[in-house]
Amino acid sequence: MKTILDQVLAPKMGIAIIVKNGQHLRVTDLEGLQVVDMAIFSERNPREKLSTSYSRTRYVPKPGQPFVPRDRLTEGDTLLSTICTPLMKIVKETPEPKGIHDVHNRMCNRLLYEYYGHPSQDGCHEIISRVMAPYGILPEDVPDTMDLFMNYHHDCAKGHWVLEQGVSKPGDYIEFASLMDVIVALSNCPMDVIAPTNGYRCTPVRLEIFAPGG
Repeated sequence: MKTILDQVLAPKMGIAIIVKNGQHLRVTDLEGLQVVDMAIFSERNPREKLSTSYSRTRYVPKPGQPFVPRDRLTEGDTLLSTICTPLMKIVKETPEPKGIHDVHNRMCNRLLYEYYGHPSQDGCHEIISRVMAPYGILPEDVPDTMDLFMNYHHDCAKGHWVLEQGVSKPGDYIEFASLMDVIVALSNCPMDVIAPTNGYRCTPVRLEIFAPGG
């Protein structure tokens, strides 16, 4: 495949990129422990967008496979839209253990930081809203994101969710194959306070798009 985009996304910044049907998007954590929030929209109709809950629970089963709603997404899984249209497929991820990506939590926002005494800080919601504004998407239209490399899990004994430092190392990546023409909005998560999401240190990530051909 040929490379058609190779770009470093600075800490606390966002971008919206078009990924055409058949192209691959790779997100690489350059220094380790960095979370990237990802929202996906149909390019043809941006009102159709990622549904993390459908992606976890309405996947197309293999023959004879029982219906088992899952709590994580990993290699081979398909990301579905709000009307269950396949958007992208996870084709490769290198962090161990696999599947350490949040698909339950709502992204951080300015109000969260204000609650904890950081009134000047935008969150992933504001960052993604800005990059999607040229496509007519309002802040209230932004869906729950898939938070790449985010170590977020439920503790049944304690009855609450736990946010821990990630497991991704320098050079670890996750790669998606696009199953239709999509707009992918990415926020290089700005959280360096409150929780150990990014190891209290925000770092750059690398974005690559590969297209079929030599």
